[in-house]
Amino acid sequence: MRQFRGLLSGRTKLQGFAVEVAELGVLDGKGSALRPLVETVLLPLVRQKYGQTAALSSACFRRFVPEERRFIPPHQEYDSFAVMTIALQESASYTGGFFLQGSGKAFVDRKFLQLGRGDLCIFQYDLCHGVDVQEGSHLELVLHFKDSPQAVADGSCPWYSKMVEVGDPDGLFGHALSLVKKDFPAAKEFVEKACEQDHVEALYTAAEWFWDSPFGLEESQNSSASVELWRRAAELGHCRSRSRLGSLLMQGVPGRLQQDIWEGKRLLRLAFEQDDPDAAFHLGQALLQDGDRDGVTKLLAACAKGHPRACFQVAELYREGQFQFPKDLRQSVRYTKWAAHQGDAQALSNLGHLLINGMGVVKDEAKAVRLFRHAAKLGAAEGMLNYGLALLRGSGGVKVDYQEALEWAQKSAALGHSLAHQQLSTFFNAAKNPNPPARCVPSSMQELCSLGVKELRDLLRLEGIDFSDCIEKSDLLARAALHLPGVTEPWDAAPEHTMLLEPKRINKEILRQRGQLPSQGCQGNGKSGADRDPTALDGAIKQGATSSGTQRSEVIPGLSQAEKLPEVFELAD
Repeated sequence: MRQFRGLLSGRTKLQGFAVEVAELGVLDGKGSALRPLVETVLLPLVRQKYGQTAALSSACFRRFVPEERRFIPPHQEYDSFAVMTIALQESASYTGGFFLQGSGKAFVDRKFLQLGRGDLCIFQYDLCHGVDVQEGSHLELVLHFKDSPQAVADGSCPWYSKMVEVGDPDGLFGHALSLVKKDFPAAKEFVEKACEQDHVEALYTAAEWFWDSPFGLEESQNSSASVELWRRAAELGHCRSRSRLGSLLMQGVPGRLQQDIWEGKRLLRLAFEQDDPDAAFHLGQALLQDGDRDGVTKLLAACAKGHPRACFQVAELYREGQFQFPKDLRQSVRYTKWAAHQGDAQALSNLGHLLINGMGVVKDEAKAVRLFRHAAKLGAAEGMLNYGLALLRGSGGVKVDYQEALEWAQKSAALGHSLAHQQLSTFFNAAKNPNPPARCVPSSMQELCSLGVKELRDLLRLEGIDFSDCIEKSDLLARAALHLPGVTEPWDAAPEHTMLLEPKRINKEILRQRGQLPSQGCQGNGKSGADRDPTALDGAIKQGATSSGTQRSEVIPGLSQAEKLPEVFELAD
């Protein structure tokens, strides 16, 4: 379903990296400030170039910043009659950016457009393009247009009609995508017609539909047909088909596809040469499993594109010091953050583990618990157990809830997590006791408005919600309103605030090099290193270790001392 949803619009939509400011052509809320610009300048320009009936369909702000997404693969905007991209930063602030590509088969003809602040690029649905920000940060405004207000209202793509009449494969495929939600059998029929003409995107899409049928239509699954279509598209040079089929062949799927490591590696190498991040990740993993350190090169290439699983894998290599990687906690934290910012469930849980234990970063229990919660909701077994432990202890200011903690621990155990199995008895014993008295939590905006600034801050702090960027009462109200009962909790993949790295501890050798400590030889007052009094230095070092290392042990009513809660949160491997 992942690839299917991406093809519906022809665009890559990733939560947290784009903010929609217009839906169905209506600029309201965040996009209301753009209305004068769109109505007086941008829309007339599009109508002058592509037709007087063109209408705005949607608009969004997109960002490409360090430790987030850096790459959008080449694609066509099948559901838009015209597209306009406006750069919001000077071209000197980044390297790479918006590019054009002659086809989706190879990137040898890729050409970057240097767009300065306020520059725009306008094009139609048949242009293959993408974004690759190699260094720096890039912000842009993207507007999508259809050929008439009626097309915007009903979500249709009438500009493909004439192309369908003459049997043009691009028109057949674009028309099929516009029918997917309305009439899937008809859409499938048009895709098959495009496949007969070897349209590579149609071949890839049909293969995905046969492999993982949309809308849960299991009777439409056909593994052999999927493999045949992927092979045909791969022979024609389609990058994503090579990457997809290669990754499946490397692992094999019992009952559906026999494992073929040699053929899988061959396809992945071809896709990697075409600049595909997924292929780089899967090929890198396969090479490392064979003991080939060239896999590190492939993983780092995928990381440069912002591939979340590759970033997580490299973070683990730095943490464990494997494959000639030095053990470097700071680099491990960096890549863990990079993967977590893109919503990788295991990375979210690991980042929470680092934060709650203060490993390489300044300790922040509230943020750690939020990361555990998001990891648990995304299905990570470690995140479920860690969030259950937080609910059991009340870590990070969350409300203690023994029953909900037990539910998360059971879910983690059901996924086969060994530590969750070991700790289930602790959760069961805790669930026999009543929860602590519940606090009176506001349930409406009216109740929130009746609170003062101090009460709002206390409420946010107890709920484990970060409000460090809130200055006025209106900011606190807006932040609290996002967490009212019934409101979907937002998750911005960008860091909520700069994560502070743990400063390096000053040891005796560093002080000696700075001249603040006499050497062990006879210097100064003539005392040797064994006779001098190191009380002040040792006291400072021991005091720092004690203040950061002391942990509070909480005992739940009804538990024996042997059943105290574990003090260390689980770290995913």
